[in-house]
Amino acid sequence: MPGMTLCLLVAAFLVSGKMTYAHAQADDARIAQAAKKVKQIIGHRGSCADRPENTLASYRRAIEAGATVMEMDVRVTKDGELISLHDADVKRTTNGKGLASELTIADLRKLDAGSWFDAKYKDERIPTMREILELGKGKIDVMLDLQEKSEEYAIRVAAESRKFGEPKRIVVGVRTLDQARYFRKYLPEARQIGLIPTPDAIDAFADAKVDMIRIWTKWLDDKTLVPRVRKHKLGLHLNGTVGAEDETRMLLQYEPESLASDDPARLIQTLKKLAQ
Repeated sequence: MPGMTLCLLVAAFLVSGKMTYAHAQADDARIAQAAKKVKQIIGHRGSCADRPENTLASYRRAIEAGATVMEMDVRVTKDGELISLHDADVKRTTNGKGLASELTIADLRKLDAGSWFDAKYKDERIPTMREILELGKGKIDVMLDLQEKSEEYAIRVAAESRKFGEPKRIVVGVRTLDQARYFRKYLPEARQIGLIPTPDAIDAFADAKVDMIRIWTKWLDDKTLVPRVRKHKLGLHLNGTVGAEDETRMLLQYEPESLASDDPARLIQTLKKLAQ
């Protein structure tokens, strides 16, 4: 009997091992398919893991890395110039201080926007939206993360996009329903990602005819959210950080069409590896 028990235990262990191996293979195959499904790779603030964010150096790196989209935050200066700057205040990413909305473009051009990251980028300045659109023209799509809310702002951003960019290669990150409506009116050729403020806003943004919804990873514990996005036949966008394999595998479980990364080069390499 003891010998028979041992044999049964060994058999059970072998069966369990085979099941675990088969499950792992199935999971790897599913992840590989999900990796192939990702069609949009957004360089967050350019390539801000290895360049100072929202600078031309960062955007050039995103293009070089092979990102399909480079994302910029759009703010307005005191004298009405559209610029790329995430924070309302310039303190964190330059050697200056004060609100960008209270400084002129001439004031902002004097600031060093690179040394905080690395001294070798001391000559980087806060770029204008025009410079970024012209840099990307014919090379990469440009995502506009809208940091202001008025209709006048929307009209100005749309006009700049038409004048210096390629409207069909613009992706607009809309944070409010009004912004979604404004850009359907003033720049209808552009695609829209709904940067929804809360999970409850999915249906309303879908009704506003966005093309894609961003779900924060901290919300993904709610297993109803991705099916709700899919119910509306919308694309799913998820934000990563530096494109590491464990993080990317986790995101791919949800089969997103779009991923953002601070390090688009690494994300692209990880996706290639996982797709094999």
